[in-house]
Amino acid sequence: MIKHIPILLIIVGVIVLMLGIVLALDYGLTFLTGIALFFGIAMIVAGVDLKRKIKKLNAKNRKDHHDYTISKLMEEDAQKEAPKEDPKED
Repeated sequence: MIKHIPILLIIVGVIVLMLGIVLALDYGLTFLTGIALFFGIAMIVAGVDLKRKIKKLNAKNRKDHHDYTISKLMEEDAQKEAPKEDPKED
């Protein structure tokens, strides 16, 4: 579900940006156009940034899991190869 949020932000940003352009061209509203353009651009930038951060976090989590798995396997191999001591005391 969280992967869809950046896409939705970008889509809404494009819609708001187009709304700002329509307000400027059809009605000549400068104040509302400025607000719409600002928030449209801000939503697009936030969506792209969030998508990049989610991608980076997923890659980091995969790497951490991979490193953990390798270290666990190495630890198990070391325990199998270590000679077991017999506690025979005379």
